[in-house]
Amino acid sequence: MTEVRFKYLHGFRDRHGHARYYFRYRGQRWSIPSPGEQGFAQAYEALLEYIKANPVPAPRNLVFLPGSLGSVIEKFMASSEYESRAETTKRNYRRILDLLREKFGTGMLRDLKPRHVKIIRNEIRDASTTTAADIAVGLISTLWDFADEELNLQLDADPTHGVKRVHKGEREHEPWPQDLIEAFMLKAKPSLRWGVRLALYTGQRRSDLVKMMWSQFDGEFIEVRQQKTDELISIPCHKLLRAELETMPRKAETILVGERGGPLTAASLSVMVSRTLREMGVTGYSIHGLRKNAGRALAATLNGRIKKRWPGRPWPSWNWLKVANPRTQRGETSGNPFVMSTI
Repeated sequence: MTEVRFKYLHGFRDRHGHARYYFRYRGQRWSIPSPGEQGFAQAYEALLEYIKANPVPAPRNLVFLPGSLGSVIEKFMASSEYESRAETTKRNYRRILDLLREKFGTGMLRDLKPRHVKIIRNEIRDASTTTAADIAVGLISTLWDFADEELNLQLDADPTHGVKRVHKGEREHEPWPQDLIEAFMLKAKPSLRWGVRLALYTGQRRSDLVKMMWSQFDGEFIEVRQQKTDELISIPCHKLLRAELETMPRKAETILVGERGGPLTAASLSVMVSRTLREMGVTGYSIHGLRKNAGRALAATLNGRIKKRWPGRPWPSWNWLKVANPRTQRGETSGNPFVMSTI
């Protein structure tokens, strides 16, 4: 009997003895029915068409010289400094580091000058986005410090100093006006309103909002371990947030759930907020901007009295307050929940 082999198809038996098949292509993997099963031919042909339309370049067996940008990138990505960062940060960094290594890795790090950094920045800006270009400049500075401190390379001054950012910023990270907050609360479905309320009164990132547990709420505080910093913090609940939490149905271990009661992801929370804003005819704002609403208010009102009232709590560093300080950001205190009433 002739044995037919399908390119990219790999199979194995799981611990229950069942045959499992996957279509593998250069680091990507898709589950697929077994050969002979209904749907296999259609799925296999569709995957062949997909990789034909979206090819992934074959990896190059390139060895970088010691002291080159590519070599420093590889050592940095294998270091504890890189590994200690949050998974989302590492994922974002890796995309830019791979691009730097692929296009500019053969150059010697010590030869980098500000004019070269600007060329790299502009090429990435043109090929990708202005945000990616600015991240690349920041990463070159990080690599420079790493090479100087950990690899003992003889380097001059950091060539990224004085190189301007090219991303101008957008309104979507701006704090929400008070009238928009009130209109959104009237428009939004309950599950989404609760998510926005948590963001408005805690100032936490989306990834932390969706992981807040009922067991972490004691009636006065919400404790959360931040995904990005791995820091355990205790957040005092504003009285309006307490009232909301005390009346919310507890459908799961997490405070926030989807419309059907299932888990809510950071991405889906953002999409739901953006969709509701569009339905309201509003553009230029996102859930991220609510961090500034909370931060600006806290920066203006948290003058030490809360720490005196509740000593011994694991307080956050509130690093994000600096982006929301009324003295450094334009605008008034409209939309600041902590200005409306005392905690």
